[in-house]
Amino acid sequence: MPDPVFRPVEPLPDGAPEGPLAKRVAWFVGIAIVSMLVVAAVAYALRALLFIG
Repeated sequence: MPDPVFRPVEPLPDGAPEGPLAKRVAWFVGIAIVSMLVVAAVAYALRALLFIG
């Protein structure tokens, strides 16, 4: 059986810090922007493929 790409991670112990807030917010903003770009690219590709306007 191949090695899984995603491995389960145990939850943090009580009271353990999660990491800097700025880093977590930066990841969230980055993922949101990339998601919007992917949706826009797919929309424009479908529009071009269907010859709409």
